[in-house]
Amino acid sequence: MYKDKTKKRRLYYDEAIRLHYEKGYGEIRIAKILPVGHTTIGRWIANFASENNDDNVVSHCKTKEMKSKTDKSENASQEEVESLKAEISRLQKALDYEKLRSQAYNKMIDIAEQRYKIPIRKKRGAKQS
Repeated sequence: MYKDKTKKRRLYYDEAIRLHYEKGYGEIRIAKILPVGHTTIGRWIANFASENNDDNVVSHCKTKEMKSKTDKSENASQEEVESLKAEISRLQKALDYEKLRSQAYNKMIDIAEQRYKIPIRKKRGAKQS
């Protein structure tokens, strides 16, 4: 059996193996929980699996983790679609409001030009100096 006498191995090895096999967490997720690098955790898991000839458990945990990621991604994508639909609806309402506002400004300028007989809009093809 491989025994590394480092302090991190003594403190976190058992917890890393437990998180991987019982909870189905991957190397990176365990590395976020424990103060150990993900490559070290991957090496610990590989050593543990080779010592115990337990390739089935490793593949089972990876399959379980992939299924949970797929379920989470489906839920996340549904939530994302709903939020995007809400954003589109909000933007369409804002666009309609701005169109109405633009029409009101144009009408106001038309009335001002008629009433005060002052050209407000810039003429097309005006000479530039």
